[in-house]
Amino acid sequence: MQNNIVSAFANPVRLKIICCLEKKSKSVEELISTCNLAQSAVSQHLKKLKTAGLIKDERKGKYVYYSLVYPKAAVIAKELEKFLKEITK
Repeated sequence: MQNNIVSAFANPVRLKIICCLEKKSKSVEELISTCNLAQSAVSQHLKKLKTAGLIKDERKGKYVYYSLVYPKAAVIAKELEKFLKEITK
């Protein structure tokens, strides 16, 4: 499981998704819109994050909403994003 978690944080798109889920749960459609990502990318990365145990899903009517299992994941994702920007200047 630890390898899955480290791998989940190893992708900038997944970091962005984690940050987008920081404040509230979102559907795939909301993630596409707020994170400015393609549907196929969102679905693929959500699967990886779910496998790592970082997010969970809940069906409400015809929509599935995703949320963070561990809110601290957003803090880590933000710090990693900042670090990546610093070292790639």
